[in-house]
Amino acid sequence: MITLQFSSTSHPASRLICWGTWSRHSHVDFVLPDGRLLGAVPGGVRVRPYDPSALRIERYHVDASDTVLSVALAQLGKHYDWPGALGLALRRNWQEDDAWFCSELVAWSFEQAGRPLLNAPQAWRLTPRDILLSPLLRQLK
Repeated sequence: MITLQFSSTSHPASRLICWGTWSRHSHVDFVLPDGRLLGAVPGGVRVRPYDPSALRIERYHVDASDTVLSVALAQLGKHYDWPGALGLALRRNWQEDDAWFCSELVAWSFEQAGRPLLNAPQAWRLTPRDILLSPLLRQLK
């Protein structure tokens, strides 16, 4: 079972992402078994502690193997995909091959593990809101 955490903050960039994607969330992370978060953030793909300061946090389970986490963990240290994130906003594929933004990393990891979240062949086009539309997600109460 894989757990995903969707969140947003009061930071202007978070608010802009929410507004631009018509979503209540600007970010998505994997939740590791020890509670830490794995995701692509402006410093790159990192494991970091849970941050309770987010304004809105929702967690969802996905019935998938640990291969998904293994695939994502193999990306640790890769750069943040600034061109890809900007291209997403402008509807352009400026994705860098060895860099990730949050939803791109999550969608790609599930695809590589053989359990795509959506029937969308282009992970670089998916936002946290898009991932929330996956029928595979089950919200934690």
